[in-house]
Amino acid sequence: MGICTSLDDRQRADRMLNDKLEKDKKSDSLVHKLLLLGAGESGKSTIFRQLSCIYGEGISIEDRRGYVQTVHSNTIQAIKKLCKASIQLAKYGHLKKEPHFTYCEVTDEKTLGYMDEILKLKTLDSHLSESLNGKIKHIWNDVHISHTFQHFRGAQSVPDSAGYFFSRLDETWKKDYLPSIADVLRSRVRTTGIVEQHYRFKESKFHIFDVGGQRNERKKWMHLFSEVTAVLFVASLSAFDQVLYEDSKVNRMEESLCLFEEVCHMKHFHQTNIILFLNKSDLFELKLQRDEIQLADWCPDYRGENDFKSACLFIKEKFLGRNGVDNRKQSQIFTHITNATDTDHVKFVFNACQNIIIHASLNQAGLLMQ
Repeated sequence: MGICTSLDDRQRADRMLNDKLEKDKKSDSLVHKLLLLGAGESGKSTIFRQLSCIYGEGISIEDRRGYVQTVHSNTIQAIKKLCKASIQLAKYGHLKKEPHFTYCEVTDEKTLGYMDEILKLKTLDSHLSESLNGKIKHIWNDVHISHTFQHFRGAQSVPDSAGYFFSRLDETWKKDYLPSIADVLRSRVRTTGIVEQHYRFKESKFHIFDVGGQRNERKKWMHLFSEVTAVLFVASLSAFDQVLYEDSKVNRMEESLCLFEEVCHMKHFHQTNIILFLNKSDLFELKLQRDEIQLADWCPDYRGENDFKSACLFIKEKFLGRNGVDNRKQSQIFTHITNATDTDHVKFVFNACQNIIIHASLNQAGLLMQ
């Protein structure tokens, strides 16, 4: 009798242990670790902020107030970049006798005086004011500055958000100015180190990590590679005619392609789903609508028309061609065309992505019926 009772106790204990292990396995499968990667200026951090707005606690009034100086410095940095570009391109045009470049030269004395004042400002220590914003607006409205911006902003690393912040000049200098959500999403704050946020979707928990995209920040990614559910790789569609912030000799699109290839070949990710966000679709479409910007001029292997659909397909295939991992059995690459500043669009895309992530995670945990 005692032996039978002891056997029953062991069986019950085994069942309880198995039930606990199964429960823990299922619980672990409901926590998804997402790594947000991409080259600098791709829009990674904008997507990160959008996810906070959509699924997290959002961006509080206090947080928005903290972006005032960022908006100020972004605006000043952008106009300084344009002023410097105008001067340098005009000099090049005179040297090479190229009218397209010489037209960047500002000739109005008042504008030149304002430019001289702007170029003496210290970007991080300066604040916008009614007077300063009036001078920036005057410079921005100059036909030669406009020509510089329209034709050469990519090659001169003028921030993508420049036009947006110049359109906000009537508001951003005021003492009671509170950055809007749109202002925050377009603000450029260089990511250094690692930023993490947690949120829930349905019954699942998501831990998402945003890491710096500049070259000197990438070494900080390494310890995040273990047990990653999915890699969210962000690349800018509009980067085809732009250069790196940290190296003006390197094309941003080529840098992004090389980085994507590097990520695909990392042994940590051979069994990991990769979701490729081809971002800044709005800026890309606007560029393609201008006759003077041809994708084929920057990508000689492109043979299509300068239309949005054909160009997106071409760039998508360029990225997928860098995969190069033949044994990617349980993982796939899912591609989405995105505009990170459009909240509704990001929500729609990310809801679809999360369903993919949850399904793949349950499958890997052996919790889905085949």
